[in-house]
Amino acid sequence: MRTNYIKHIRIVYSLFAGILLICCGLFFSNIITSEDTPQVGGIAKHNSDYAFTITNLNAGVPLYNNEHPIENTPAGIKAHAHISQFDMDFYTRDEATRNDARIGWIIALQAVQIICFTAIIVLVIITLITFYRSAKQGHVFPEKKISLLLIIGILLVVSSLCTDTSTYLERTLALELLRDTAWMPEAHYTIHFTRIFFGLTLIFLSQIFRIGHELQEDQELTI
Repeated sequence: MRTNYIKHIRIVYSLFAGILLICCGLFFSNIITSEDTPQVGGIAKHNSDYAFTITNLNAGVPLYNNEHPIENTPAGIKAHAHISQFDMDFYTRDEATRNDARIGWIIALQAVQIICFTAIIVLVIITLITFYRSAKQGHVFPEKKISLLLIIGILLVVSSLCTDTSTYLERTLALELLRDTAWMPEAHYTIHFTRIFFGLTLIFLSQIFRIGHELQEDQELTI
């Protein structure tokens, strides 16, 4: 019976590895992209006054309501575009703007997010290996796997909050610089509920598995 379980685990792991390899191939070939790329950058510009770029700004209502007619559409079809998001390059020699404290915080939060994401990938691999080894030994709820699930859940929540906070700082910075223009963006704090939900789910699952581990230990002592 245990041999069948091990075979099933190997099949699931093989499918998981295959999907990851396909996604990596699509990502590095630029067929798909990640939404978690840093939004504030120092993209190389020929103009020496270039300060920084902020991407994925949410257009305010006046800008969104401005219709842009699309030319060269098929006969009998009219189309109008609405700007919902836009990127903005900022040029200035003002040191106060170039060295705004928010930029430092944004970069720091993005660095933490990258570290958390890297740690999550490593911990997921360790968790899969631990589960496979424990399954071969007949242990369904190994204590090490439970702790790893808890850490991964916490890192997911922290990573998401870092991303959301850095995005909010970017928006407030852009709002301050574009306040009196027609391109004034929206600046509200948004939360990626899906990532936080998965993180909290892993945290609760780790506690359920911990209870299962304790029950398994009690059964072994009873036998």
